[in-house]
Amino acid sequence: MRKLAAGFAAVFALGILAGGLILAAEARAQNYPPPVGSLSVEAASTTTGGTSDITATVLDESGNPVEGAEVVFRIVSQPGNDATWADGSVETTALTDAGGIAIAVLNAGSDPGSIIIETISGAKTSQVTVAVEAAAPGGLPPTGAIPDGGDDGVAAWQIAFLAAGAVALAGGLVIIGRRNRRA
Repeated sequence: MRKLAAGFAAVFALGILAGGLILAAEARAQNYPPPVGSLSVEAASTTTGGTSDITATVLDESGNPVEGAEVVFRIVSQPGNDATWADGSVETTALTDAGGIAIAVLNAGSDPGSIIIETISGAKTSQVTVAVEAAAPGGLPPTGAIPDGGDDGVAAWQIAFLAAGAVALAGGLVIIGRRNRRA
């Protein structure tokens, strides 16, 4: 009976050992965050004194969004010397959200031209150019643009069209008035 128990214990121990080796062979260490497979960056143009959201997207090697990846945003070239990030620096860092997106707000500065932004995440780098146009004098929006108040405003062509309509209406009323006097 003792030999039987010892044999059973040995077989049981070997079974556990073999099962552990099989499971260990299938287990792999996970990197966090996963390695960056691609880094892309987008930006919209702006005017002097304006801002632009710089959006970086980080994907892993399988093309899935990477959450929690660090993205460094760096101004590498600018037409003047006063373009900065929202925190006042020329380099800032943001973490990606669940969609793999990190955003930094660029203050364009006072000089028109091109601002070159470099982004870095892991071993990947990407660049984007932000076009900065001169703001309209006196803070007026460009023709046809929406004023700062948020109203659609009235464009010059709309004013001219309304004026022509008013002249035509007044002329029609004069003609009708003359006809009524003759009758």
